[in-house]
Amino acid sequence: MMNFTDILKNNISVHSLIESMSEGIIFTNKGGEILSVNETTNRLFGYQRNELIGQPIDKLIPNRFRNKHKTHLLNYFSAPKVRPMGHANSKLSGTKKDGTIFSLEVSLSFINTDKELFAIAFITDISSRVKAENELKIRNIELDAFAHTIAHELHSQLNSIIGFSRLILNDNDLSEQKRSSFLDMIVTSSLKMDSIIREMLLFSSLKKDEIVKTQLSMKNIVDEAVNRIAGSEKKSAKISISDNFEPSLGYGPWIEEVWYNYIRNALKYSGTPPSIEIGSSKAKDGYNKFWIKDNGKGLTKKQCDIIFVNPQKLGNGFIKGHGLGLSIVKRIVQKLDGWVAVESTPNKGSIFSFYLPHPKNNFD
Repeated sequence: MMNFTDILKNNISVHSLIESMSEGIIFTNKGGEILSVNETTNRLFGYQRNELIGQPIDKLIPNRFRNKHKTHLLNYFSAPKVRPMGHANSKLSGTKKDGTIFSLEVSLSFINTDKELFAIAFITDISSRVKAENELKIRNIELDAFAHTIAHELHSQLNSIIGFSRLILNDNDLSEQKRSSFLDMIVTSSLKMDSIIREMLLFSSLKKDEIVKTQLSMKNIVDEAVNRIAGSEKKSAKISISDNFEPSLGYGPWIEEVWYNYIRNALKYSGTPPSIEIGSSKAKDGYNKFWIKDNGKGLTKKQCDIIFVNPQKLGNGFIKGHGLGLSIVKRIVQKLDGWVAVESTPNKGSIFSFYLPHPKNNFD
């Protein structure tokens, strides 16, 4: 029977073992000088062979952490042990040769020879995992806003339907005009509930649906979105729609949902009377900008920064109108290789926009 221990002793050197490892390995002395690294370390940090030898370990650490790291290094050599670096709630970062900061995990060990004590760092690049965790956090924020808005909106519309239905059933003295008015309100609330349910279904399907992008008939899509909005919401609003839109690639049903949400929010938060302009313009790098401008009270810079990311922090006055809609808008546009934006100044209205690729800039 083969003795594996003998094979290790006779045929595998320490150097070849270290070079075969998928983790980056760095040897340093008490002064933080890099004595040796394996090839994985060179690849992780973007250096050529032997470039790091003799360099300070701080070279691989972001500037803002270097002073603290010197203290950590002294503490470690005063009581060396095998342990992970950092703690459960911290995220460690490294600096590549080109200045790029990336997330990593570090485990520490040591070798105590007759002459000197050496520290060994085992390094793993966890950038992909951290990115996935951050995306999950954002997704959870969106879901929280989604649940809050769904509950509020459905409850509001259902109360309206129940209330007007009871009036029609129980009040025999209602005039035909009143009865007709209440029935119209019931229909309006039912249509709103239908739109909310459609948004729920769309929101839940965005991740798994595969779609084919085509050139969009944007004017027709905008008109359809406006027609879906109840007359009571549009009231005396002035809605100006451009006759010509820049050509772009996308998926019609999703883009209609984008416009539907943007237009409803603009109507809700515009001035009195509401005045809305809808149009498009060319942007950079093969993209086109589609925008809606309102005459509302506008947003602060802080509100602009978080409105698509964490609408709950905007306060109760904004959650009702923005929590679900803008989460949907952002996810749709990102899935179509574009992005969303908002430009606003307090008391001067807002411009909500989204960017889509020009047909000639097809990423598929």
